[in-house]
Amino acid sequence: MKKIISIIVIILAGAVLVSAKTDKSNDTLVIGYYPSAPFIIENGDNLDGISIWLWESIQRETGYPYKLKKMTLDEVIKGLAQDKIDMTLNPLTINSIRSEVMDFSPPYYISNSSVMVNSVSSFEKGLQFISSFFSLNFLRAIGALFLVVFIFGTLAWIFEHRKNPEEFKPGIKGLWSGIWWSAVTMTTVGYGDKSPRTSGGRVIALIWMFAAIIIISGFTASIASSLTVNQLSWNQNKIKDFKEKRIAVIDNSATQVFLEQRFFKELYPYQSLKACVKALEKGEVDAVSHDVPQLTYISGLDSLDRFDVLPIRYNPQLYAFGFTEKMSENKKEIIGNELLKIIESTDWRILLSEYNLEQE
Repeated sequence: MKKIISIIVIILAGAVLVSAKTDKSNDTLVIGYYPSAPFIIENGDNLDGISIWLWESIQRETGYPYKLKKMTLDEVIKGLAQDKIDMTLNPLTINSIRSEVMDFSPPYYISNSSVMVNSVSSFEKGLQFISSFFSLNFLRAIGALFLVVFIFGTLAWIFEHRKNPEEFKPGIKGLWSGIWWSAVTMTTVGYGDKSPRTSGGRVIALIWMFAAIIIISGFTASIASSLTVNQLSWNQNKIKDFKEKRIAVIDNSATQVFLEQRFFKELYPYQSLKACVKALEKGEVDAVSHDVPQLTYISGLDSLDRFDVLPIRYNPQLYAFGFTEKMSENKKEIIGNELLKIIESTDWRILLSEYNLEQE
């Protein structure tokens, strides 16, 4: 009996040792990545950035051998789903669609999507404002205002030109005097050179005085609206303002999925954020929509200030490492535990501050 127990103990111990050895050293992890500054930054043949620092810190503790494989985001997603790679260093957004085909580490960063557009100079803004004065909406508002002035001026002239010919003469000149009086009354300038004296003219004047207060307020709002209806993109502060715009997105990204689910039709998928930015520069799209850290980093590196990241925040996201489902649970747990230790450290907060990504 003792021999049987000893054999069982030896077999179990051997199985544990083999499992541990296999889990820790024998299998080389194939890790997919794609350039996505500030998380993964390509410096020639070297890689830098937040995710690289994070993984190197984890690897020092776990000792797992690994090799990196450069891919696109779409290839990374498919690679994890089809077990062609073991994990990715890029921060993947956790969502229900991806959770069906892959596993995730504990989240380590909270982000949002935003919008980047070509910057507009003060001179261009001035030209845009001036051109608004020649827009169809503005001309319609001015035309309607003159029509109302003409109607009340004509009514005043009809009542006044016979009994008050000194101020409202017969004919075209008298009609012009009525229009002049109507405009002066509406604007409350009150020159006093024309004034109705008949009962009918004074009734028209009384009605026009009170009506003008309401009408001029309405037309002022209408004119102001016409001046801003063609406003530049820097005045847009909601993602729905871009529903009719051409938006560049990274193919198979969480941002693309979010916008497609909300029926954005003018989406132009590209394989990388770099390609999205080039399309924006060339005028092939009106905006680029992606995650705030990446857009802010690109905009900050541009010494010519060609891009503006708008204060639009939508689609909250949790960033995590992605794992293939066939990766051992023990490895996932070990990597996840080391990840949690790191993001609770002071070094992690210092690293985020260096990239202006501090979180409360």
